[in-house]
Amino acid sequence: MIAGIGLCAFGIFGLVWGATRAFDLRGTADRQVARLDAVRAVQGARTLDLAAGAPSGLPAWFLRALGGLVIAFR
Repeated sequence: MIAGIGLCAFGIFGLVWGATRAFDLRGTADRQVARLDAVRAVQGARTLDLAAGAPSGLPAWFLRALGGLVIAFR
């Protein structure tokens, strides 16, 4: 009985901790998208290819969701 309550408490703690870590990824995902865009712009300037400087196709919400899944199933 006590072990079951302990496991339930640890499960709820893990769920809450994982959710806070998933929502904390907002700044990290935004910085990663900005970094990808900057790298593409530099590569486009080096090769004189104006199309390469376009923003990347990965939206920030996709990177946040992917980070949340990685942390949840880690």
